[in-house]
Amino acid sequence: MRNNSTWALSALSPIAWAREAWNLPLTLLATLGAVAVAFIAQVAYLIAAVATGSIDMHHPALSPDQSLIAQIVIYVPLGAYLLLVIPALARTSLRELGFHAPSGRDLGVAVTGAVVMTISVNVAGSALGALTHRHDTETAVALMEQMKTPVERIAFFTVACVLAPMLEELAFRIFVFNAMTRYVPVAIAALASGVLFGLVHSTSLAQIVTVSIPLAIGGIVLAYVYATTRCYWANVTTHALFNGVAVVALFVFHAK
Repeated sequence: MRNNSTWALSALSPIAWAREAWNLPLTLLATLGAVAVAFIAQVAYLIAAVATGSIDMHHPALSPDQSLIAQIVIYVPLGAYLLLVIPALARTSLRELGFHAPSGRDLGVAVTGAVVMTISVNVAGSALGALTHRHDTETAVALMEQMKTPVERIAFFTVACVLAPMLEELAFRIFVFNAMTRYVPVAIAALASGVLFGLVHSTSLAQIVTVSIPLAIGGIVLAYVYATTRCYWANVTTHALFNGVAVVALFVFHAK
């Protein structure tokens, strides 16, 4: 890619963005578009579920199976949307943005990142739990605890350790982190994208402390995995290993 950017990026981020890359108004508009795609997909699923009788209007809560399906219904169109708009916004190819086979070094960084992420998130979560005397459970973990049959557990594992890492790394690292590095240093982009990553995983104000902060630290680790490797699949590997540890800990070792 041509080095015609308007400013020098950190050494950790070797891409020199084109002058027209990540146009701010268009990037913000694309972000709103992503939110709209996720919202419309969710509403469409709920309407279809009500129309087919899968959801009782008098008891509208989703069952564990329905919650998994709802996530997939959001992930697929949102992922397709992001794959379409990101190259146009970045003014470069998906390959340049990290969609290429990881090298041995990339995989080494990915595994190291998974270890650092697992330790840092759990230490931060334990410390904040002790300070606040709260032990809030992330929505995904609460859903995981409801998976009882082998089929349900396999389905959950597929969503948590394959689909979620692929979609979230596409959204938070390939899109959000890259867009931010066009305007701010890598350290600030890592912090800001990590905070956003943590915030979307909380469902209440109380969880902002007990859930969002630990996961924000994990998001910062993921940002640096990407900044170091510039490989999407390295990030997916780190994220998948992190999620996989939690799934195995609960399903195999019955950890809380």
